[in-house]
Amino acid sequence: MNKLVAICLILVTTSCTKENVPSEKNLVAAIVEFNQAYKSGNVDRLTGMITNNYVHTNASWKSFGKETWLGYMEDRSKKINNGTLVVESYEMDELSIEMHNDTAIVTAKISTAGSEDGEPFNKNFRVTNIWVFDGSRWLRAGFHDTHIQ
Repeated sequence: MNKLVAICLILVTTSCTKENVPSEKNLVAAIVEFNQAYKSGNVDRLTGMITNNYVHTNASWKSFGKETWLGYMEDRSKKINNGTLVVESYEMDELSIEMHNDTAIVTAKISTAGSEDGEPFNKNFRVTNIWVFDGSRWLRAGFHDTHIQ
């Protein structure tokens, strides 16, 4: 009986850790993981890191949702895998996070360099991301970027 009580206490203590509450530390870890998955074209990982009603907006296209973005990511991943897209760097700096309970507004500067179809690129963007905490993890719910010099 004492073993059962001990196991229950461990389970209750483990489930009530700060990992199950929205924190800036966990959000930053999610952002880093997301950026690494994006850089390498890991569509499987990215699929589990965005909301079902994800909204993506950039300077090139009208806003679109999760399925269209994942289709874009599938194409991008194929280009990475066959070497027609080489991402040498993908860096996020000037990170600013505004927490609103289980929602966060994240702004940053993204710098990326590499080559696509043999043509070098070096691009900079200002981004705004909306992240939501679903009770166990942070998910990206929205994205917007603007190309900068």
